[in-house]
Amino acid sequence: MSTSTTLGDTRPEWAQRQERERRHRRAKSRLRLPFAVAAACQAVLLLWWAAGYPAFTGTAASGGAPLYDGAVRALHPAGVTLAQTVVVAFALGHLVAALARFGVRGRWSGPAALALAALPPTGSLVVSLSPEVPATAGALLLTAAGLRLLARRVDGTLHRGGPAQRLDLAVLFSAIVLLALTGPRGAGTALIAVLVLLPTLPRVRGRLALLTALALAVPIALALLGHPAARAGDLHPLRAADLALAQHRDPGRPEQALTALAPAADWDAAGADCSATAALTDRWDTAAARRERDELAREWRQLLREHPDRVLDARLCRGRLAWAVWAGTGGPHAATEVPEASPSSHGLLRPLHSAAAWSRTLLRAPQLDWLLWRGALWAYLGLAAALLYAWRHRLPALVPVAGAAVLGTQLALTASAAGQDYRTMAVALFLGPLLLTLATVTTGRGPTAP
Repeated sequence: MSTSTTLGDTRPEWAQRQERERRHRRAKSRLRLPFAVAAACQAVLLLWWAAGYPAFTGTAASGGAPLYDGAVRALHPAGVTLAQTVVVAFALGHLVAALARFGVRGRWSGPAALALAALPPTGSLVVSLSPEVPATAGALLLTAAGLRLLARRVDGTLHRGGPAQRLDLAVLFSAIVLLALTGPRGAGTALIAVLVLLPTLPRVRGRLALLTALALAVPIALALLGHPAARAGDLHPLRAADLALAQHRDPGRPEQALTALAPAADWDAAGADCSATAALTDRWDTAAARRERDELAREWRQLLREHPDRVLDARLCRGRLAWAVWAGTGGPHAATEVPEASPSSHGLLRPLHSAAAWSRTLLRAPQLDWLLWRGALWAYLGLAAALLYAWRHRLPALVPVAGAAVLGTQLALTASAAGQDYRTMAVALFLGPLLLTLATVTTGRGPTAP
């Protein structure tokens, strides 16, 4: 029935039939764009998969995400990387469809998504064994679902529900589960992102909070059942690296518990090179570190009570990748870390593997590091495009919705970063260029409901 009952009553049957046909064609055209983008991205990612078979980088067990490691062992690395190409291709298509609700034309967002699938920094990551891949896919899906729900709020249909809205909430739930199961950092990212989303989506606030609680309860339930998926991350190296920087900032005779792990000079050197925990863990006695775990924890708690600024100083130094456009210069671990290709990666076609490895090495030129391998620049560009759109269309809620996943990643990374691995900010490398397409939307085109 038409939104105008008077018009609906007076129009002839043929006019109403034409209106229904127009709506049907419009719905089909809206589906055409995300399917086309997802299919094109899938085709490109399959080339990367064939080039990096069974996995371009990474090993079967990284230790950071036990459930992911278990999936790799159970399914075979090639099966996991192939599944990752499908999930990321779907996430890119879904995000392009969400941006279309805000007036972004496919001629801008489509090529941007295709470029992300093709470029070595992002394409090779998708076919690598790393929990950052499902975490990135989860962040993309979370952003897409948030944008679609916001479009409904703008149109005034958020309170109506319906199958499409239930699909958006299901995608949001799946995204949070994906993030939560990649480890404590992913769970922190999801929690922060949802807290940012809640004020912008008042009509579904209760359901969103409930779905988030259920999603975050999944790893907790697995832990209670004895599954290692929710095993807490190893805080031991992070706390020790905090102590190393504090020792460097305030030279003096270190505590006996510290010198049992490594000489005082090594603690000072690790503090000077504060960008990664490896600056210390590569030097210390691993067996002694296990024995002195409790004493080390006690020293760290004392440092947190007396000098919380030094703990924050250390976390910000290791979390530089999340905020700084350029890499630091304070030691050998300050450079952006890009994993080398796995020795087991041979590809299904040797020439394809060689071309992929060559192109990835080519783009490792130091002058391109800030542009292609560090996510901070793209996080800021995406945020700037969202701010511009919000100003043009008087829609300030777009800024937190568009930036929630990236902000959650940045804050979680600041709290728990162990080094400068570019993969930990991959979400900004994917989201930033796509959000940048919001700048192409003029004041004449605004958000529309799904």
